[in-house]
This record gives sequence, C-alpha cells and structure tokens, in this order.
Amino acid sequence: METRKSAGLLTLPYPLHPGPLNLPETLPRLPLRDPFRVSLHLDAACCAPRRPYLPLPLDGAFEPAFLRKRNERERQRVRCVNEGYARLRDHLPRELAAKRLSKVETLRAAIGYIKHLQELLERHARGQDGPAGPQRRSDCNSDGESKASSAPSPCSEPEEGGS
Repeated sequence: METRKSAGLLTLPYPLHPGPLNLPETLPRLPLRDPFRVSLHLDAACCAPRRPYLPLPLDGAFEPAFLRKRNERERQRVRCVNEGYARLRDHLPRELAAKRLSKVETLRAAIGYIKHLQELLERHARGQDGPAGPQRRSDCNSDGESKASSAPSPCSEPEEGGS
C-alpha cells in the first residue's frame, strides 16, 4: 500500500467513508480521526484511476546484451551442475556407472553407496570383516526405493584396506 506524508498528514490511497468513490467533490475536506488518534487527510488524487500494474524499471534489464549475459550465466550454471553429477557418477560402483542414471537416481545410488561404505568401515572397526556381521535390513529403504547401490562392489573392497 502506498502512503504519502504531506504537511504532517497521512494520505491513504482509499477513502474511509461509504460513498461514491469516483466523485472527488463528495470527499470530505476535513481531516478524519481514526481509532489511533492519527489525523488522516484524503485528497481527490488518491481516488484517481491507477494502473493495475507497476511500471517496469527501464534500466536495461531487457536489453539484448543483458539477456545474452543472463542466458550465458544460466548455461554455465547448468554445465557446472551436470559436471558435478558426472563426477559423482564416476565415483559410483562400476555396475551402476555403466547405466544411464537420472540425477535423482544418481543421488540415491550415491547415498546407498555411502551407507554401504559406512557399514564396511563399522564392521572393520569391530573386527568383523566377513559376512558374519550384522544382518542386512530389508531390500527397501523407508521410502520404498530399492537399495541397489548398497550391494558390495569390486571397487569398494580396495578402498577398505587403503586407509
């Protein structure tokens, strides 16, 4: 809401009385009092028809050079995101990396693989390197997705002994 101060009085963009809105001569010329004891002065300019939209700033926001730079920044951002997912896929087990995974599938596979590696580290810390460790939970996560990436993989075994 737009408010203007003129001569110490608050100007409101709407009238405070029930009456015809588009007849400036019917507006009261005396200051009104609201319950908070603030003097309100209404003038005819506040009832003038207004544009239903705000004018756009003309600071060059839609010039071709600005649009080109904005689009190039967006393309660069998308390239960086895609490169990040490609690097993440490179760190997944070979059987998963061979598939064409969506971004969501890549994230789920990475989460499952990290959980698998954490389980290997926990078993190694307890001295239980064999399958005699804790029993595997069900084959589904709590969200119903399969734990395909939590299966042991050939590339996870050398990492266990490396540290």
